[in-house]
Amino acid sequence: MTLSEHNIFTRQMEYGHYLIYLPLSKYARILTQEQVNNLTDSVEKSEQAEDPAVTEVLANVKPTQQSNVYITEHSVTGIRNMMILPNNVCNFKCTYCYSAEGRSGKTIDSDKLKSALCYFLDSNRVSGERLTISILGGGEPLLSWDLVKDSLDLAYSLAEKRGHKLPVSIVTNGSILTDEIVDYLRSHEISLSVSFDILPEIQNMQRGHYETVVENINRFTNAGIDLAFNTVITCENVGRMDEMLHTIAANTPKVKKVSFKSLISNNYFKDADERRKYYRDFVDNFFKALDLAKQLGIWLTSPYFNNALCLSDRFCPGKFVVTSDGDISICHCVGSRKDRLYNDFIFGHITADGNVAIDEEKLEKILSHDHNRNERCKDCIAHWHCAGGCYADNSTIGDNEESQNAYCESMRYFIERYICKFILK
Repeated sequence: MTLSEHNIFTRQMEYGHYLIYLPLSKYARILTQEQVNNLTDSVEKSEQAEDPAVTEVLANVKPTQQSNVYITEHSVTGIRNMMILPNNVCNFKCTYCYSAEGRSGKTIDSDKLKSALCYFLDSNRVSGERLTISILGGGEPLLSWDLVKDSLDLAYSLAEKRGHKLPVSIVTNGSILTDEIVDYLRSHEISLSVSFDILPEIQNMQRGHYETVVENINRFTNAGIDLAFNTVITCENVGRMDEMLHTIAANTPKVKKVSFKSLISNNYFKDADERRKYYRDFVDNFFKALDLAKQLGIWLTSPYFNNALCLSDRFCPGKFVVTSDGDISICHCVGSRKDRLYNDFIFGHITADGNVAIDEEKLEKILSHDHNRNERCKDCIAHWHCAGGCYADNSTIGDNEESQNAYCESMRYFIERYICKFILK
């Protein structure tokens, strides 16, 4: 039996030493090659360890069922987050937008959206569980504010009948602000995430409208709205994370949360080596920025970091994503019938008479993309964190083995840095 089958993972480091990681116990230490051999023998032959360090490792081994691990439920009853893509219309032309190619100009039919809300919040589907709703795009959701407001009024009414509070978040480009929107967000304690590139010249180059957006951000935060930044890190700003944090503190001082997201699409890299260098720079600069963020009182995170903090058999538990066409997607990154991955990600639709039709067999197949599916995940130190990788990211990269390896290397490197900074004693 291999070490990984006991949830013991190794990562070779410099000078013949190995990082030993037990994710289920949040335990790590450094061993020599000889100690690793002793550990392997002890596990495979059920022999008592000769080395005290190896004995300590074995004492920390914990079975999965005794650990705080999220195991994905392979059915629609296990999906707790609803994402609404109210439209496929946008007033920006961001250079890295994942949905631009699928932009259809559509807005969802209000009756179909109401049917989806009634289905998702029905206690007969799932009861006693915390459900959440996120509104994003597709496009810019606040261009359809009346539709968004009406749908949320219904959602809050349905949640009240369930006897549960309903956390709601909205992702926006920050260009649209009215007193009505501010009052509604504040009165319902809706959190806001603004897609924003922080540095004026980068925002204007990649998204545009810096002055309008930063003015609206400060109006939102001055009104008491809980607001975070969602920032895509490109080759243009991957080396400027510290500067970005200082700029937040100077120009938008009430914003205390920011997420840095790495690039995925093959369009941004001429080859796997360029992708590999970008990922290495992203991870190194992120960990450097963590210390500065703490000094500035800013919570800095990223999808990598979020997965480092939790243990799961799948990168993402899957979402109930209602598209502007009235289809149900597993991921907000695929929300248009023009999207290349549409046929792979759609597992249901809302019929003309208001029924929600779910293809349970297809949903089960989608959710089976986890850390047990690929051989490369078996012995990986990120096994319980990356958990097979993001389904959308893997599908976007496709069959390019070198690019896939670069993606995997970046996650392993991030987890190694995380372990050394926060777990290794």
